[in-house]
Amino acid sequence: MEIALKHRTLIDLFNRSMARAASPDKICTEIISTDRRETLTFGQLRRRSETFAWRLIRTEQIGPQDRVALVSKNRTDWDVALWGVLLAGAVPVLIDPERGPQGVIAHLEATDARALILADDYATAPDREELTSFAETKGLRVIPMTGRAQGEDELHEPQELGAIGQRIEPDDTAVVLCTSGTTGDPREVELTHANLIANLEGSLRRVDLGPRDVLGHILPPHHSFGLTVGKMLPLLATATGIYTNRYREVADLIRDRHITIFIAIPALFTTLARKLEDGLDRKKRDSAILRFLDRYLPQYVGRQIRRKQGWTSLRFFLSGAAPMPRWVLDTLWRRGFRMYEGYGTTENSPVYGFNERREKIGSVGNPIDTLSVKIVDEENRTLGPHQKGEICLGGPCIMKGYYRNPQATEAAIHIDAEGVRWLHTGDLGYLDEDGYLYITGRKKYLIILPGGKNVNPERVETALSQARFVKEVLVVPTRRTDPNGVMEETMRALVHPAWETLEDHTRRPRHELLSEPHTIKGLVWESIRCCQSENKHLSGFERIAAHQLEIHESEFAKTSTGKIRREQYIDLAHLEAKHIPIVGHAPSPTRDPRRDATVV
Repeated sequence: MEIALKHRTLIDLFNRSMARAASPDKICTEIISTDRRETLTFGQLRRRSETFAWRLIRTEQIGPQDRVALVSKNRTDWDVALWGVLLAGAVPVLIDPERGPQGVIAHLEATDARALILADDYATAPDREELTSFAETKGLRVIPMTGRAQGEDELHEPQELGAIGQRIEPDDTAVVLCTSGTTGDPREVELTHANLIANLEGSLRRVDLGPRDVLGHILPPHHSFGLTVGKMLPLLATATGIYTNRYREVADLIRDRHITIFIAIPALFTTLARKLEDGLDRKKRDSAILRFLDRYLPQYVGRQIRRKQGWTSLRFFLSGAAPMPRWVLDTLWRRGFRMYEGYGTTENSPVYGFNERREKIGSVGNPIDTLSVKIVDEENRTLGPHQKGEICLGGPCIMKGYYRNPQATEAAIHIDAEGVRWLHTGDLGYLDEDGYLYITGRKKYLIILPGGKNVNPERVETALSQARFVKEVLVVPTRRTDPNGVMEETMRALVHPAWETLEDHTRRPRHELLSEPHTIKGLVWESIRCCQSENKHLSGFERIAAHQLEIHESEFAKTSTGKIRREQYIDLAHLEAKHIPIVGHAPSPTRDPRRDATVV
């Protein structure tokens, strides 16, 4: 794939974006989080990043291609540190700030980091001391991130930074990100300058983002999607990027900051769709006119909702990181909300594309123009339309490889006769006759039933998420012994109930309901049974039975990007099925053996 890129490196992209900004006083980044509220203008970002780069070079003795780890929550200092490291010609290693000290240390060792930029709000003081002590023992430079303006007015030499920028090549490593990899075990992904620029430029043409846009999101910056779409894409377009983790205030944020594009994970949009449906249902009970309008003119009803919310600037929503429930897409599209579902992996830098056509709901669309897609079988043969197989992505966006792991890189990357690098994603899906991609699940999560039927748990979860009393659902493999004593694989549905809806329905508080687990399970099961009976997409073997249902009182453990830690519950289910004692997990469940009800 021959693609002419407009920018040579991320340093070039940064400098040219700064020059294109309408004013140095225009807000580049705004952080609205639970513990801070701050802004950073284009002018401040340039001055502080250049000064920070100068400090790295002169004081910390950091040179080109040195690895510099960055451990911090999302804040304006994070942007300064990221671009400062890049302008110095070094490579930022982005580490999840929710990882404990030993997890951070593992990444420091795995990536040969020479320095550690450590935020003053990382974890606890003892945790910061542990990291600092380790770094000093290993000879790593420790650079505190304190929240103070990092030498904005100090003198630096832009000519020297320019000379360093010229020494960096497009195929040099630009960033290192931690990922679960296509096979599930944690790995460090190397993305080059060319990888990221190809993805950013392709994404910009697809999204049509411009200086007048305000992009709102909830994406953490250490994650590939948050880094590129949340941070770098708005900068490339000289737009404003706004991050928040105040999820309950998203509606007000869209109104007050005149958000034009809002990006989040499916869980947030699922909550939005459920509130929209519940609110309309309540009003329709007392209004025949609204019942008529919502049935025959739903887009008119949607326009009235957007006008009342003050979402007059909103162009569209974009979802990523996990599959979007079909009913959520139907609910929002039906009322005129443009809800685009996207896809991508860290290894492809990470944007694949998104679906912007209502008639293609359920698809993640065509790829951006700097990426190719194909479906292959087990022998790596390309399959035709509607034939299911493994999704492979190819082109200049595909990663350099897994750092210091050539075996894993070779297993994930295939180079064809034309020299195109193809990534085996481990995801399953198919392409339709128009080249639109549909994802059906992950290879490693397939559940193989005794009759040989394959169940994609995410497909079942998407269907069950529409059940009235279900807030979160996870379908995991478990094992049972058949009448002949043979151990076989089956599935179990773990459900975190929609407690507010249950309380409203029963007119009883949660603590009372928890004393009657059979009541909870009965209500949840009835809503799932109704949901399954109305669903036209699930096969018989994909449907959950009452005895396969388990109620979880608390929300499931999640990653910093909002994904449920599926492996944790898969392991738990297998251990329980084998009657092995579980240590250090949830409290012992309270059971009502007469009704097989469980609340964990």
